Amino acid sequence: MKKLLRLLSIFTITASIGFISCKGDPGETGPIGAQGTQGTPGTNGTNGKDGSNGKDGINGNANVKAFSATVKVADWKPVDVTSAGSGVTTKWGGVAITNAEISAGKYVVVFLKNGLEQKALPLFFTIDANNSVERLDYGFETGKLYIYYRNQTGLSANLITAPIKDLDFEYLTLEKSGFIEMQNSGINMKDAAAVKAYLGL
Repeated sequence: MKKLLRLLSIFTITASIGFISCKGDPGETGPIGAQGTQGTPGTNGTNGKDGSNGKDGINGNANVKAFSATVKVADWKPVDVTSAGSGVTTKWGGVAITNAEISAGKYVVVFLKNGLEQKALPLFFTIDANNSVERLDYGFETGKLYIYYRNQTGLSANLITAPIKDLDFEYLTLEKSGFIEMQNSGINMKDAAAVKAYLGL
């Protein structure tokens, strides 16, 4: 019996070794399978918050135009200017500037360029040396701007109707409604910088 068990044990071990040693090499890799169906798309993300609005720009005015003019000493001619109430005329030096932009419904603002400073007309200067008063004024009608000059000591004596040097002017044309709005806004009409800033120039 013991011999039989030994034989069976030897046979089992031999069979196992034989079975293991007879294992074949790995086979070739099989072909890649077909691609699976595409998954459903994901949901869209939520929109970001709207940005804040930018500040409003300065209101432009396409009807406002600026012009420059140099009046030579020889350009001034004696003219009679009629007073507002009495109808009496007085002598001034006058010059006419033609400009088609000065039309019905327009208003004109004039500045004397005195170095870097600009002074709005009408204006006057008191000259201490001879106690005279120098005046500049202006008026306009369709197509023309009139500038007036007068330097006087006392009454009618020593009347000068032309300056002793060339004068540089800048003038603006704008709608009368815009001029009224500017006045109502409290703009200092004698301040050239304030007027130009309001008009966006």
